[in-house]
Amino acid sequence: MECPKCQFENPKDMSFCVKCGTKLGFKEVSHAETKTLLKHRQELDTGSTFAGRYQVIEEMGRGGMGRVYKVVDTKLKEELALKIIHPEIAAEERIIERFGNELKMARKISHKNVCRMYHFEEDEGIHYLTMEFIRGESLKDMIGMMGQLSPGQALSVVKQVCEGLVEAHKLGVVHRDLKPSNIMIDRDGIARIMDFGIARSLEAKGITRTGTMIGTPEYMSPEQVEGLETDQRSDLYSLGVILYEMVAGRIPFDGETPFSIALKHKSEKPQDPRKINSQIPENISKMIMRCLEKDREKRYQTAGELLSELNKIEEDIPTKERVIPKKRTTISREITVTFNLKKILIPGLVVVALAVIAVLVFQPWQSREVVPVPSDKPSLAVMYFKNNTGDDRLDHWRSALSDLLITDLSQSRHIKILSAERLFNILHQLDQLGVSTYSSDVLKEVATLGQVKNVLVGNYTRADDVFRINVTLQEASSGELIGSESVEGHGEKDFYAMVDELTRKVKTNFELSETQIATDIDKEVGKITTDSPEAYKHYSQGRTFLLNGDYPGSLESMLKATEVDPEFAMAYRSMASAYGNLGFSGPRKNARQKAFELRDRVSDRERFLIEGDYYWSAEKTFDKAIEAYSGLLELYPDESIAITNLGGVYGNLEEWDRSLELHRSLLHNKPVNFIVYWNVIEMYMVKGMYDIARQVMLSALNDYPDNTDFYGRSALIHACQGEYDLALDEVEKSISLRRDIGPFSLKGDVLHLMENFSEAENAYKKFMMNTTTAVGFAKLYLLQGKLEELKTMLERGKALQKPLAHLYLKTGEFDKALRGFDEMLDEVVKSESLTGQIFMLYQKGLAYLELKSVSGALRNAEELNELIGESSFKKMIRYYQHLMGMIELERENYPKAIDYFQKAISLLPYTVDGKREYRPLFINSLAEAYYKAGDLEKALEEYKKISSLTFSRIGDGDIYAKSFYMMGVVYESTGKKAEATEAYDRFLELWKDADPGIPEVIDARKRLEAI
Repeated sequence: MECPKCQFENPKDMSFCVKCGTKLGFKEVSHAETKTLLKHRQELDTGSTFAGRYQVIEEMGRGGMGRVYKVVDTKLKEELALKIIHPEIAAEERIIERFGNELKMARKISHKNVCRMYHFEEDEGIHYLTMEFIRGESLKDMIGMMGQLSPGQALSVVKQVCEGLVEAHKLGVVHRDLKPSNIMIDRDGIARIMDFGIARSLEAKGITRTGTMIGTPEYMSPEQVEGLETDQRSDLYSLGVILYEMVAGRIPFDGETPFSIALKHKSEKPQDPRKINSQIPENISKMIMRCLEKDREKRYQTAGELLSELNKIEEDIPTKERVIPKKRTTISREITVTFNLKKILIPGLVVVALAVIAVLVFQPWQSREVVPVPSDKPSLAVMYFKNNTGDDRLDHWRSALSDLLITDLSQSRHIKILSAERLFNILHQLDQLGVSTYSSDVLKEVATLGQVKNVLVGNYTRADDVFRINVTLQEASSGELIGSESVEGHGEKDFYAMVDELTRKVKTNFELSETQIATDIDKEVGKITTDSPEAYKHYSQGRTFLLNGDYPGSLESMLKATEVDPEFAMAYRSMASAYGNLGFSGPRKNARQKAFELRDRVSDRERFLIEGDYYWSAEKTFDKAIEAYSGLLELYPDESIAITNLGGVYGNLEEWDRSLELHRSLLHNKPVNFIVYWNVIEMYMVKGMYDIARQVMLSALNDYPDNTDFYGRSALIHACQGEYDLALDEVEKSISLRRDIGPFSLKGDVLHLMENFSEAENAYKKFMMNTTTAVGFAKLYLLQGKLEELKTMLERGKALQKPLAHLYLKTGEFDKALRGFDEMLDEVVKSESLTGQIFMLYQKGLAYLELKSVSGALRNAEELNELIGESSFKKMIRYYQHLMGMIELERENYPKAIDYFQKAISLLPYTVDGKREYRPLFINSLAEAYYKAGDLEKALEEYKKISSLTFSRIGDGDIYAKSFYMMGVVYESTGKKAEATEAYDRFLELWKDADPGIPEVIDARKRLEAI
């Protein structure tokens, strides 16, 4: 049989092309036919109406069948999903006939776990079907986000899918294309099967589009691969593959081509999923393997039989383990950034969630009480406009006109304008985003929350091609009318000139002098945005998506905007934010670069922000980022994004007080920005002011009660104060909201500090081995003196050896450490990470000392000192000071070593992010210097400091344990035998299971016997 794609001649019984993997049996559409078909292919624009009744809201996705849109049925006034069938498929008359017959059967399925199919219709040659619209995310996306689901969660999903299959199979309907992307999880955690009836409709012809196979080899049963008749047991095989993927974190078979994957389903036995994830219960593993039997007679014979087995297994799973995370309500996002005190972050990676109003009283951590609106500067909120044209297709101008007017007016240095982001947040908070008319109470609320005195309310009308924009300005608290203005223009293209005229008229209603108005910044709005109404429509929609946290939707809109106007700088800036929040660093960098190149086409406000973001993305230009954000604040002192980002840069540079001052100045904003809370908390933590940090945290949790990050940070604060039981309570709250690796890793750390080693290990083992889990195990091994197990873990985990090279300094494998540091140094030099280079040069210096090469260590110290001196990271001089102290210690120059160590310790931050700290190492070096210098009293004082450390000791458990040994030695030397005994006992309790032959353990036991 000839392949329609590559023309390779395959054996007659093959279902897939041996050469390229294309499914066989499809009649290739001729080039002439294709050209004709392409004329009928339609892409539906947002706001357009299809088939006379379906108003298009947005495109939701594309697949082998066609495009899927979210629409509103204007007759029934409800949201639906509408799928446009690809013309190439619709051209096959027999396929369409069969499609209709299959959907008649699928429509009979009425079950909570099955998406309802409604109609299969044709409009002007375009075939389409309508179905239930489900708010949620696909199982595929959920697996992508979570990596693995817990056994309980996976069983919950599969059980629901199985219940839907029972109903479908009872009606004689087999799905034939079950896969994670065809299973939706709605916002209540209910699983819904999609696309019943579609696969069978296409099966006879093996439909492809330009060689793309419809049907998914990764989830196909062996009989489907062979082209044999399928039945309900085929669905159970696919369901077994899905369950395998959920609990193991990967599919049972993969390969380079679709054919190679399909062939494995036919001929290879899958690996037991427990060999991939040992946490999978044996009964679940056996159930999966039975579903994946090649011989369907050996599988579960019905969905009902499988469901009975699921019910039995589920009885052994704790109820809380079965919960599928509900989709958290997404709220407004602004483009700002947090900073990490161990690893510099770049703008756009972290976003700000704004939610309910914070009812705050005066707190010691607030810089001042709520600040009244300055009386000497007019302030204004520009509300969304009302569409009085009678044409719903012009609704996008409701927010777009507001955004344009805000952008234009925000250039002024004499009027304070509520930003579009803050307006969106407040309207969301007041549940007023969808309303077209605002009550006086709402206007008062907006003004109060936005800290403005005045509001602008407007509408737009149309007569033929003449548009008219009408606005009124009023004092919000009294409702007193300040003025009213109107402007007219022809067509949407005139909106820009109308906004410019309106801006000038609005300014005259405030008490501004002629000189102020004449000399004010007032570039034409079309020149600082785009002169294309279509491009701005996409941009405005993209901004709404961005503020709602819908980053894929925002990205798609911004791409459309820049297709229409390739020089639309603001669209590129928002595009960079969307890419960043989706984790795409390369595209984000490109978009930020493009915005930077076009920064002359924006307002001064936007230009400073674009420059600040661009310069903040590289450590070597942090000074220019400070200059850009400071320049913006000189023109617009109340610009919250600039204040936040400038505080972020100072935080990266460890200028804690400057950063804290900037962020505290924003605490009076209502609602308090998520990231403002976060950064204020971090600043108090890094300064060791945990009590005040906790006060801020309580206010943050009051405003964001479902925020898992805040619960995690609350747990960390308790742990830093030695309140481990309270920390464990908080981390359990975090886990109840987000069952991913972060909260479980923190739980492991807290249990580690409680010395509940077995439970800590279980927490770390919740997820497959990666750098995070490996670090967790390393911490446990170090605290218990199990260095051989640490060596074994590093030896087995090749991918861990480079990022965890510092652990070789713990295991005594100094050559390996040095090689790892050299490789890492090459990488950070290429990426131009100054902080990375500082860390690697410091670590290399320590490795050289362990190898007894003082000269090598000294060379690195000199290079380190020069690099820090040329950079903006002046406080990182502590690493040079510590390394020089270690060099002097090796030279037995103890006074000089002590001086270096004291200076280094004075520059250390306190625990803030839960990562390895250098406090135990630095203090231990000082203690050793005192001990070797013969000052036992001061040495004991430093060892006691190590023994009293809380969270900051977690990465250096070996140093923590040995501090008790050294305390015993010092106590014994000064004749304090009782104290020495207690210290030795504590050390030996920690290292009771340590590797045999450790000198300190042998010596401690001898000393105890002697005492």
